[in-house]
Amino acid sequence: MKKKFLSLCILMVFVASANLFAFQFSPLTQEFDPSGAGSAKTYTIVNDSDEPIAIQISALTRSQDSKNGDEINTPADNYFTIVHPKTIVQPQSSEIVRVLYKGPKTVSSELAFRIRAEQLPYSQGKNTDNNSMFNFLYVYTTSAYVKPSSVVENVLVRRVAPSTTIQQVEDADGNTVDKEVETMAVTLSNLGTVHQSLTDVTLIVSDSTGNTVKLEGSEQLAGLLATNILAKKTITKQIPWPSSLSREAGVKYRSSFTIND
Repeated sequence: MKKKFLSLCILMVFVASANLFAFQFSPLTQEFDPSGAGSAKTYTIVNDSDEPIAIQISALTRSQDSKNGDEINTPADNYFTIVHPKTIVQPQSSEIVRVLYKGPKTVSSELAFRIRAEQLPYSQGKNTDNNSMFNFLYVYTTSAYVKPSSVVENVLVRRVAPSTTIQQVEDADGNTVDKEVETMAVTLSNLGTVHQSLTDVTLIVSDSTGNTVKLEGSEQLAGLLATNILAKKTITKQIPWPSSLSREAGVKYRSSFTIND
């Protein structure tokens, strides 16, 4: 079953101001049709404060780095029209923003984007005092997907291999130091047409010396669970090395992967 992945990122920027002007932006995920009525969606900005706030709405493409799955974003102006991209929201009120997808009408694999709502500095002509308390400017970064013509779910393990990573640990004197830790590099490919959120998975790995392990849960699969792998992407994640598997030179590994409903 397709699992929805919901992402909310709040970026807090310090700005000289005496008051805190927060806002809400929803929904946090949307699915657009490539054409027709479903290609237009609305978002709601709510200003709960007693002062007007300035908000800027923008769209970003969304891809993933093949090395470790880090997100890559670029402006998506060619894919969306936003009405209106900048607005002033009055105190204790709300505004509706319309977002229209204008990209390719034939979509064989799901397209992934971010719709971002960013609070801008806005003083209404008031003087600010550099010695006053600091304010937070909020950024909501939401998920947006353009539906493919057909839904296919197919994530598989391309490769598992011994690896190492650097982790920060505390030494006997209480100092934070870097330590090389043995890990397993798990390379995953999403051959399907939609994103998949790996919230509940099972990984079985066997080595050529006859050892087999079944890995489940947040401890054994730390670093892999909760990964959202986009359609047609290949990424590599590091998980703790299972102690019962051999790391000797020349050992080969086989693996199977299951996404649990």
